[in-house]
Amino acid sequence: MSDLPVLLSSPTAAAFPAIVQREQDLLLQARKLFDAGFYDHSLLDIWNAAVNSLRRRVEAYGIDLFDSVAKDESGRRKYDKDGETLSERWAGVDDLVLVNCATKLGLLNKKAGKSLEMINWMRNHASPAHDSDHKVEQEDVLALAMMLQKNLFEAPLPDPGHSVSGLFDPIKKSTLDADQVSILLDQIGALKLADVKVAFGFLLDLLCQGVEPALANTRATFPAVWKRANDDLRKTAGLRYHAYKLNPAADESHDKSATTRLLDFLAEADGIQYIPDGARASLYRHAAKVLAAAKDASYGWSSELSAAKTLKQFGPYVPSAAFAEVYQEIAAVWCGNYWGNSGASTHLQPFIDALNTTQLREFAGLFVSNDRVKSELFQNKPKARAKELLLAIKGKLTIQAHLDELDLILTSVEKQ
Repeated sequence: MSDLPVLLSSPTAAAFPAIVQREQDLLLQARKLFDAGFYDHSLLDIWNAAVNSLRRRVEAYGIDLFDSVAKDESGRRKYDKDGETLSERWAGVDDLVLVNCATKLGLLNKKAGKSLEMINWMRNHASPAHDSDHKVEQEDVLALAMMLQKNLFEAPLPDPGHSVSGLFDPIKKSTLDADQVSILLDQIGALKLADVKVAFGFLLDLLCQGVEPALANTRATFPAVWKRANDDLRKTAGLRYHAYKLNPAADESHDKSATTRLLDFLAEADGIQYIPDGARASLYRHAAKVLAAAKDASYGWSSELSAAKTLKQFGPYVPSAAFAEVYQEIAAVWCGNYWGNSGASTHLQPFIDALNTTQLREFAGLFVSNDRVKSELFQNKPKARAKELLLAIKGKLTIQAHLDELDLILTSVEKQ
């Protein structure tokens, strides 16, 4: 047929520079089966040729990166680095896992990925092994062959020297000095968005593993990747922390300290907000208890300052479930006691500044409804501090009903 795609009519190295003999043989066999009218069998050989090509592309790109994205896939994903042949190395990886990971790595564009998903569906529902009313037709083979020709086989193999794998191989294996780190930071700044996603996952894994020299190199370079990541990507780090808190056994690092390393990084990167509410509420509750213990301690002002600084490091991202528990301690420390206050309010100010109108009213309401907040307001100095704070809150409100509500709270505090 003169209108056959080149992939079936002439799958040569001249037409497809990245093709190998095994793939040529499969595609020539697919052509013979196509000519004989065995379209379903022909499609299976096209699939096998595509899988063979993907395996080679992933190996050229970097198996460490494949492992990094494969860990979240369902199905078999065990690559055997000791296998002597391509088939042996990939025997423990499901083909669909390979397709999904190659798409995540940017080695397969979404059109080609969907084409292979369609072929996989046909393998399972319209193949000779499955009786179905939806048989593979000639047009199906031609359309899918054209899609894969354009979006897979015509693409060159990735160049390891310029891929994200080549970029981060030194991070995993070498002790880097300041100049070498600076070079990597410049390269990170030039990464494509798809490579940023891969680099993020790879460095997140290295951070959690905690093995030197990769850990030191990761700490020096991960912040640059974090800055280029979008919110969805950053949430994966928060979800990882959440998973470790729910199931400590999921921490497979050598020292079982992945949770601590991840929390340290998120605090430094202003990333606590990306932790899901459940784990984040627990984190803030613990910080509030430390602040409360410092408030209750004799001569505890230095402890208050330390606890307030810790809370400030987490940022003003208190989930609603922990709002009262955290903000009652902020109010108590803010107002101080008979002798004065520790000055910790300087570090707690961001927690006030971050509140919206509804939250400001809820916070102000603690001064009349919360025993912890009210406990020392009968003293002149704490009362004066409370009134000063409530007036500042009032200045942020607009609706007259809300202003009247603050006046009532101020009156109540004055009477205590």
